Amino acid sequence: MKKIFGLLLTLACLAGCSSDDNAKKDAVSLDQLAKRWYYKATKIGNSSSDYVHQPCGKDYLEFVAPNTVKELHWTDCQQDPETETGTYTVNAEINQLTTTLGTETVTYIIKKLNSKELEAETSIANAKVTFVFTSVP
Repeated sequence: MKKIFGLLLTLACLAGCSSDDNAKKDAVSLDQLAKRWYYKATKIGNSSSDYVHQPCGKDYLEFVAPNTVKELHWTDCQQDPETETGTYTVNAEINQLTTTLGTETVTYIIKKLNSKELEAETSIANAKVTFVFTSVP
């Protein structure tokens, strides 16, 4: 009986550890966020569309530690692109990113973040929208 109880206790401990390990694998490494992120695509449901940049330059978001965000947007290749600077906050426990540019505040769930890719999901008009970025221009 002691051997069975010991085996069950060992299995319970292993199952508990396995669950923690999976949670850590899914965690996003937020130290990768502070850089320039170029728009790559937008996903709505199962549909995806590539982001179309102007021939004169690429639109981007740039996160500067500790909490400054800058957006640059080219329209018709004007001499000076539109820029807007704002703030951002991160809740690392739930991989939540909130940006405020001008009067617009948007909250995202970071789905993927590594040295080259960022995927951030938000809701727009009750639809889940994922913005895909790359750090490679």
